[in-house]
Amino acid sequence: MEVDYTYFNTNTDKSKLKGLSQTRFGSMIFLFRMAGIPFEMKKISIIYTVYMITVIMCSCSTFIGMVVDVCIHWDDLGRAMRVMRMFIMYTNVMWLFSNCR
Repeated sequence: MEVDYTYFNTNTDKSKLKGLSQTRFGSMIFLFRMAGIPFEMKKISIIYTVYMITVIMCSCSTFIGMVVDVCIHWDDLGRAMRVMRMFIMYTNVMWLFSNCR
């Protein structure tokens, strides 16, 4: 029994497919890029590199600042819980952001 593979043959013309995906998902690709996710970029620009360095530095300093704030005000349970609640939410957002990159 012989299988006819011409039925499963797809059009793989790169220029046509690129234009089709740009037409269908252009707004989503634009929003990903504006959020700092290099989606469908051939070369990462210098501006994006500076942006990512800034994001990493701000994230690390925010984490360190939250831990220091809890350590300094360890006797104020309400403040410590407020900071830890922000720490957990911030950690979740940064985890999602780093996985989308």
